[in-house]
Amino acid sequence: MALTPQQIAAIMKLRGLGWSQKEIAETIGASQQVIAYHLKKLREQSKKVGVDDAFSAAILGGMAVGAGIGALAMLLEQLTKKD
Repeated sequence: MALTPQQIAAIMKLRGLGWSQKEIAETIGASQQVIAYHLKKLREQSKKVGVDDAFSAAILGGMAVGAGIGALAMLLEQLTKKD
């Protein structure tokens, strides 16, 4: 399932606020597997290019439309801590 930039922004925002994958899936109308996939991709991107560059790419790419910047920063920090 392809997600819109707004849905990806919602995933980032809600996960940064501590929501579970199940809660996010129900909120945006996607499966939990789709949410897990996108979180994995975000984690991989942050490891590959660094948190700052991943954050910048999200902002500049329009992925953070409607997402709280603080929540996004917290998410990227959490994603880089998980191995």
